[in-house]
Order: sequence, then C-alpha cells, then structure tokens
Amino acid sequence: MGTYLEIALDLLLPRACAHCREDLSRASGPLCRACAAALPPPPEPACVRCAGRRASPAPFCADCAGRRFSCRLIRAAAAHRGPAASLVHAFKFRGSKPAARAAGRSMAAALTLHPELSGFDALAAVPIHPRRERERGYNQAELLAREVAAATGLPLLDALERARAAAPSWRLGRVERRAELSGAYAPREGAASLVAGKRVLLIDDVATTGTTFEECASALLAAGATDAAGYAFARAGDFT
Repeated sequence: MGTYLEIALDLLLPRACAHCREDLSRASGPLCRACAAALPPPPEPACVRCAGRRASPAPFCADCAGRRFSCRLIRAAAAHRGPAASLVHAFKFRGSKPAARAAGRSMAAALTLHPELSGFDALAAVPIHPRRERERGYNQAELLAREVAAATGLPLLDALERARAAAPSWRLGRVERRAELSGAYAPREGAASLVAGKRVLLIDDVATTGTTFEECASALLAAGATDAAGYAFARAGDFT
C-alpha cells in the first residue's frame, strides 16, 4: 500500500514504464509487461563465489581465486543492464519506492533458482549512512529486503549500521572501493543478541565488486554470525 503522496502523484501524473517509457495503467508496476519479462539474467559463465563473469574455464574469477572471504558467496536476480538497470535508477535516484518493491519481489521469485541460498536463518539489509537515508527518504536495500522477508518468512534483522560516510562507490574502481569502504560498516549495539549463531543473508540493490557485501559480512561475523552471504537485485560488471 503506497503512501498518500505516492497515491496523489499516481493520480495527477501520467505513468510510464521505467525502462521503455511506454504508458502504464494504474494497476501495473513500474515496468511494462514486456520489460518486466525481459529482466536480463545474471552473467554466464559466472564465478562460483561472486557470480561475476569469469574469463577462463576455471570455477573462480581472478579476484576470488585463492582467497578467503567473510562473505561466502554472492548471487543476484538479474544483470545490471536493460530494464534491471532502469529499475535500479528509478528507486535509487528518482525516489520510486514502487520500483524498489518490484525489484524485491523479483529477488524473492528468483530465489528458487539459487538453492545455495537456502538454509539461512535471517536477512539483513545493507545499511546506508543516515544522511543519505534522510536525503533519499528510505534505504532501498531495506525495501528490497522487506519483500524477500515477506516471501520467505525469514526475519529481517536491524543488525548493521553505516559507521561513516564514503564517496559514492559507483565512481570507484575495485582497489579504491576496498580502501574507501574498509571499516565503513559495523554491528549495531545489541547486534550480537540478534545474529549470534545464525546464518545471515545480506540484501542489497547492486553488487559490483562485492566489497560492500564483504565488509558487511565481516561485521556480522564479528558480532557472532556463523555464516554470511550476499544477494543483490542486480550484478554489475562486463556483460557483453
């Protein structure tokens, strides 16, 4: 159920598909039927750990091979291009909560394609800095996570916080992201009582290098979680 403001805007302004701009009916979601059906799948062949495209027959990409991670694996519902990228843009930069809810429902529906993501005890949304949340009006990862929680019955834990602000990560390369995000996430006060002994699935909008998931997973493990993995709506990277 939308807010009164969302309902008023829906009545006063014409609605268009977030991707192709085709006119939408009042009852439709943020994407037209054709674009919703054309969400691009994650890349193949993919690294078995981070789900990014790999260039060789080996099971791991060059960045994951031979390394140990706090975030055991990463998966995504779609590739960050086409209608999926437009949906992300709508909820991340245009203030569309319905777009985030639609993306979250897509994530919930795609979970059956990833049996390796079964068996988790709880969900945790990747947090954003309070200043960014005030500017945007919401944490998009939390909106996604709510839809996954509603579909799976898993509890959504408020276990993490963004300890410090950082530059927008989409502007940074892999090495710069690691330096910028190091220590940027921390367990909330009392997080240990929420996550101790639990396997926690992190939820975010876009996975690019996996650094955000890795930092959040490290914070969860430090608070007593026994396992952590990441699930994003979209996987960014080289999808030629």
